[in-house]
Amino acid sequence: MSDREDILKKIDIVDVISSYIDLKRVGSNYSARCPFHPDDTPSFFVSPSKGIFKCFGCGVGGDAIKFVSLYENISYSEALIKLAKRYNIPIKVKESKRSTKVLQILELVASYYHNALENAPKVIDYLKSRGVSSKSVQNFMLGYSPSSEDLVSFLKKEGVLDAYEKTGNLIKLDEGVYRDLFAGRIIIPIRDEKGNCIAFGGRLLQEGHPKYINSPESEFFKKRSVVFGLHQAREYIKEMGFVVVVEGYFDVISMHQEGYKNTVAPLGTAFSQDHAKVLSKYTKNAVLLFDGDNAGKKAVKLATPYLLFQGVNVKVAYLPEGEDPDTMARKDKEGLRTLIQNAQDIFQILIEEIKEGKSSSLKDFLYYASFVKDKVYQHELIKLASSASGLPVSLLYEQMPKVQKVEEQEETLGLTYNEKVFLLGLMRLGREEYLKEVLLSPKAMQIAEYILAGDYHMVPEDIKNTKVYDLESAFETSYHLLKIDKSHFSQSTKDIKKMREEKDRYIVRFRRRK
Repeated sequence: MSDREDILKKIDIVDVISSYIDLKRVGSNYSARCPFHPDDTPSFFVSPSKGIFKCFGCGVGGDAIKFVSLYENISYSEALIKLAKRYNIPIKVKESKRSTKVLQILELVASYYHNALENAPKVIDYLKSRGVSSKSVQNFMLGYSPSSEDLVSFLKKEGVLDAYEKTGNLIKLDEGVYRDLFAGRIIIPIRDEKGNCIAFGGRLLQEGHPKYINSPESEFFKKRSVVFGLHQAREYIKEMGFVVVVEGYFDVISMHQEGYKNTVAPLGTAFSQDHAKVLSKYTKNAVLLFDGDNAGKKAVKLATPYLLFQGVNVKVAYLPEGEDPDTMARKDKEGLRTLIQNAQDIFQILIEEIKEGKSSSLKDFLYYASFVKDKVYQHELIKLASSASGLPVSLLYEQMPKVQKVEEQEETLGLTYNEKVFLLGLMRLGREEYLKEVLLSPKAMQIAEYILAGDYHMVPEDIKNTKVYDLESAFETSYHLLKIDKSHFSQSTKDIKKMREEKDRYIVRFRRRK
C-alpha cells in the first residue's frame, strides 16, 4: 500500500477539513461555503463515505490531502507529509534532506541574531524609540548582527560555516576571512507562508545607503512572490475577510502591534502579479494603505491591476501628508482606525472624480476595469462610468485598453542590463529629467514612456525583478553609461531624436568599415 493510500485510509476527511473551515451536516454529507472562491450560498460538500470534497460553484475537488494542499498553498507531497505528522502515521516519503538542512541552518542563524539583540543596548533603545514592543520583537524574532567575526565563530562552533556560505548571506573574502552581509544591521527574518525562515532583511541603525538589504534570491526565496508578515497574518486575513497592504517591514510590525494583524507588505520590491496571486488565496478584499503623495499613488496604480485580475476587490486609504502606517499606528490610533474603516472602493473614488469632470480619472477607471475578468461585473462598471461621464457604453468599451497576456508581458526583451536598471530606477526613483540625456533602444524607450504615463502593467516583469544590490547607485551608474556624450555629434545636432538617428548612421558606417 502506498503512503497516500495508507494516509487516506487512516484519516477522517471531515476531521481534516473541519480543522480549517466550519462544516454543517446535511444528511450523510457535510456542506460549507467554499474557501476557494467567493461563495454566498454553501456550494462546497464533503462526502465521508467516499472520502472526497467537491465544490459545485468553482469545480474544485479531491481528497483530504488535496484540500490541505490547496488551503495551505503547499505541494501535494508537502500536504501528505503534514498530515502524516499530524496523525502520527509513519511514511516512506521524506522531506528533501538538503532543503530541510538549509532551512534548519537559516532558523539557527535567525536564533543567533535574535539572541545577539539582548547584548545590544543601542539597538534595543533604537527599537524602543520606534515604538517596537518587546512582544513584537519576539513575534517577529527581530535580531541584530554585531559583527562578521562573531557570526563566523558561531557558525564554526555549530559546524555549518560552509553550508551557510552557500546561502549567499556570508561572503568569503579570503581564506578564513568572511563578511556577514548584514553586519551592523537590525535583522528581520523573512518567513514563507508555512513559517520557515527563508531569508533575512537588514536595516541600518543610522542614515546611509542602502538603508535596507535582503538576502540574495534562492530556491526558497523569490522576492517577487514573498509577502512579508503573511505567516503571522493569514489566519487573521481569513477571519476578518480582508487584507491591509502597506509598504515596509516596520509598517507591518507596528500595524500588528496595534491590533491590525491582517496587515502584510510586498518584500522590498514593487507589488507584483505573484504577490496578488498569493493574497487572492486568502481573501477577495484588499485595502491599500499607502502615502497620499505621488509615490503612493504610483504604488496604488501598480498594485490595483494585479489584484483586480485575481478577482480581489480593491479599496484605498491614503495616509495624511508626512505620515506612514508605522508612525500613525503609534501616534494617531483613532485616526488610523477611521482611515481603514472609511477606505473607499477604487472604482467609487474614480466615479466621484469623473462626475467632477476629471478626464484622467475616466482613463484610469477604464484602465482598471480592463483587468476585471468577471464580464458581468465589468459591464456593470462600464455602465457606472457611462452614467457618470454621459458617454455611451459602446464608446467606453472602445476606449478600454486591452490587457496584455502575461506571456507577452514576461517575454525576454533583449534589453541590456544597464537599460533594465535604468528603467527600474525610473519607475522606482523617478528622476524623469535623466531620460532627456540617455540613449535607449526603441524598445527601452517605449517602456520608459509607459513608466512616465503611469502604465506600470505594461512594464515587463523581468525589468521589475532586475537584481540590484543598491538601486540608487546602480541607477546613477547606468545613467552615466547610457548618457549621450554630445561631443560625439555635430555642433548643430541638439535634438535627442536626431542624435539617435545620427548615432545609428555612425554605427552603420563603422560596421561597413569593419
